[in-house]
Amino acid sequence: MQEDLGNVSAKDHKKLILYILDSTALIAGQTDFSRKEFATTPSVLSEVMHDESVKNVVEVAVDCGQLEVSNPSEDNIREVERIAASTGDRIKLSRTDIDVLALALEKSKAGIDVVIISDDYSIQNLARRMGIKTVGIIHPGIRKQITWVAYCPVCRSEYGVSNLNVCTRCGVELKRRPAKL
Repeated sequence: MQEDLGNVSAKDHKKLILYILDSTALIAGQTDFSRKEFATTPSVLSEVMHDESVKNVVEVAVDCGQLEVSNPSEDNIREVERIAASTGDRIKLSRTDIDVLALALEKSKAGIDVVIISDDYSIQNLARRMGIKTVGIIHPGIRKQITWVAYCPVCRSEYGVSNLNVCTRCGVELKRRPAKL
């Protein structure tokens, strides 16, 4: 796993930390369930259980109490969606991504030190906005937090921070770029 520099320090690793896993973390098989506390969501499991080797490892981890599986509350899901809309990340997040972030937020609010294990830059960006630490698996983590703005590459219409996918003027798929500070 590659750490998101500036997000998780060596000092943080000495405390008991709950690692929230996204799909990539389980597929990559980089989790040692015997040495750390882990949690994930049912939606993550539904994405990875088609792989027989992942399924076997996950089932053993759940049966042995090494992997907690739980749904976040609707309040935390709504809060993540609201924050994602404010950063321009909402358009890039799947329902599973939102569940992972909402579970991390919920555990964090309960006073638990949480780290999300994910290579998804939108998850990392939003987690940083929420004050939640992240660790990458294959790719290094994000270097800075970004607010995204949408624009049309054809007619040049600009939408600011938006959850639109398509230009309302010409119908072309919108692109996004970092907002200028």
